[in-house]
Amino acid sequence: MTKTLVNRLWQDDEGALIAIEFLFVATILVIGIIVGLSGVRDAVVVELTELGNAILALSQGFTLSGLTGCCASTDGSQAIDTPGLLIPPTCTTPVFPSNIDVIPCN
Repeated sequence: MTKTLVNRLWQDDEGALIAIEFLFVATILVIGIIVGLSGVRDAVVVELTELGNAILALSQGFTLSGLTGCCASTDGSQAIDTPGLLIPPTCTTPVFPSNIDVIPCN
């Protein structure tokens, strides 16, 4: 009984075509997801850089005008904040991996 059941299952190939089609569809989906996520990563980096530049562009400068009265005056005061910019991300070339040798205990 068991031998005939195993033999029938071994020779059954009705679902093989569906399994191959599923494998192709799954492979295409995984490749598409990887490409899509790398695009999302680049877009997030650009948006965060723009947000950092916008925060750096906020003016923290101030101006106080002088006062003038009868026969007296005072000078004003001014502080100017020059905004900076974040540097764009730099691409570095890959380096050779370092070899770490482990000597086993004797």
